[in-house]
Amino acid sequence: LWPKLPTESSFVPYILSEKDIRKLLGLSANPDRPAFRAPLYRALILLLYCTGLRCGEALRLRLRDVDTSTGVLFVEMFKGRSRWVPFHHSLSRELDRYLVARRAFAPAEPDDRFFVGVDRRRLPVKTAGETLRRLFQKAGLKPPRGRVGPRPYDLRHAFAVHRLTRWYHQGVDLHSRLPWLSAYMGHTDILGTETYLTATPALLGLAARRFRRR
Repeated sequence: LWPKLPTESSFVPYILSEKDIRKLLGLSANPDRPAFRAPLYRALILLLYCTGLRCGEALRLRLRDVDTSTGVLFVEMFKGRSRWVPFHHSLSRELDRYLVARRAFAPAEPDDRFFVGVDRRRLPVKTAGETLRRLFQKAGLKPPRGRVGPRPYDLRHAFAVHRLTRWYHQGVDLHSRLPWLSAYMGHTDILGTETYLTATPALLGLAARRFRRR
């Protein structure tokens, strides 16, 4: 008889702090050549952290999908659904700076990819993932070997946890807001979103204080 293997991952996500994000952005400003990599990975990190997009979704974006004037991007159908994703005007400014460098580096037709690599056509998921992992290592967040430490996908976890923490600080009704988060992140139901709501010490402390007041 074949052994029955577990069907669920036991991997515990690494929740990046705002300090970690700032450190990654600082390190991305001094990557190896070519020089275009600096604005490229700064924009990619900010987009992943500020919108919670999956890495693959971000790398499939076309120029026509990103409207920095209105602060909205369009994610084409993935896992059964498409969606509009609004974002803050501060991210619009960052993406505008990236677009200046991108248009100087590669062709910029509406159907061209928003993020491009050395071939000036697209940025492969593997290339982006390896570069982000090296940044995690340089930041002291991940050892040189092994699966310990953050993964590129953990930027999505950080987005969800930080959003939930801010809602706790604001005192909003989380039950009414969780469906918003679920739709924003592209889930078909709220069960998919629960995976990202990892308990952190700060989040548990906020929840405990609210429970004590009630």
